[in-house]
Amino acid sequence: MTEAHDAFPDELPLLPLRGMVVFPPCVVPVAVSRPASIRLVDEAVASGSLVVVSAQRDDDPAQWYAVGASALVHRLVRLHDGTLRIALQAFDRVVIDRVTQQEPYPRVQARHLPDRLDNPDMTTHMHEALARARELLDALPPNEELRAQLESTDDPRHLAALMASMLLVRATLAERQELLELTDVGERLARIGALLAQELAILRGHLRM
Repeated sequence: MTEAHDAFPDELPLLPLRGMVVFPPCVVPVAVSRPASIRLVDEAVASGSLVVVSAQRDDDPAQWYAVGASALVHRLVRLHDGTLRIALQAFDRVVIDRVTQQEPYPRVQARHLPDRLDNPDMTTHMHEALARARELLDALPPNEELRAQLESTDDPRHLAALMASMLLVRATLAERQELLELTDVGERLARIGALLAQELAILRGHLRM
């Protein structure tokens, strides 16, 4: 984790996310509309405390996946209908062990889930995934900011997070969650590369129609 958050709290607020998986380390925009989540965000911003974010399950929206991420909440804007537009700065993967509170919003006991960075083929997986990302970006409307981010990072975790967050538009929630739960970052990159190839094949098929 970052130096500012080496001491992982025993209990943290949980922000469930609908249809979204957050991949650390990255910053992602999120819309928050449920009253309980808005209260959680307001209190987290005021205190500057970490939160846990996790995707709600498609098969049971009242539940969430056990593997999520630790994050800081940065409030962007409150809209006229009360909805918040926030930015989540995700740091590390976590696993939720126990729910300690349900009201007014969930709180959980969670622990840090370290990534493995010792894959002997890490460099190959990075290069191959980046090659698929370049091909996909070439076929899409220009996005020079994302291209520059991808080309400038040498951190395999950050590269995987960028690709999974920004380029896998057709991947299902379950596929994204499976990526997050892969401990070996090399395996995560290899799987992302395969999903990017599928995205590219579908896109090229649509362009030929």
